[in-house]
Amino acid sequence: MPTIISHGLAGATLSRLASAGSAAASRTDGLKVLLLCAAAAMLPDLDVVTFKLGIPYASPWGHRGVSHSLLLALLAALLLAACSRGVWQRLGWSLHSACLLLFAVIASHAGLDMLTDATHGPALFMPFDMQRYLLPWRPIEGAPISPRLWLTAKGWRVVYTELLYVWLPCLMLWVLRVRFERCKEPA
Repeated sequence: MPTIISHGLAGATLSRLASAGSAAASRTDGLKVLLLCAAAAMLPDLDVVTFKLGIPYASPWGHRGVSHSLLLALLAALLLAACSRGVWQRLGWSLHSACLLLFAVIASHAGLDMLTDATHGPALFMPFDMQRYLLPWRPIEGAPISPRLWLTAKGWRVVYTELLYVWLPCLMLWVLRVRFERCKEPA
């Protein structure tokens, strides 16, 4: 899996690209949405507690199981949008639009996980389909769950591949977004 921080960066980037922190909004509300989207992108990995509970990785309830499904992404998006309704309203967003953004942010987690060299991909269509999905091109090194493995060669490969395939593209999108905003400013 990409590290939890990389998932958060992807969520924040999607939020920024959607103009959730637009100039019309207060900086505080824009920041709240940015942080909400970053946290929402990390949500599916709460399932790592299943390792401590003895639930096998390949189980529907294990890591990358039901918590990484599109159905759960939709349910979580509905709940998060409803709970943060006031912020979205102050930004001029409909609840429907907020829900769509949050769904995309949460689903981006599974999308990134499908780019890893893992043996088990996310169960995108659970509970209707138990299959786990990985993409044919998987350039991101799977992150070790154990912190002690971060100081090994594998840990450094994870950092390198995430910088190259997640952080660099996100940085480029942020730069393009800033340039776009500057082009829109009145002269």
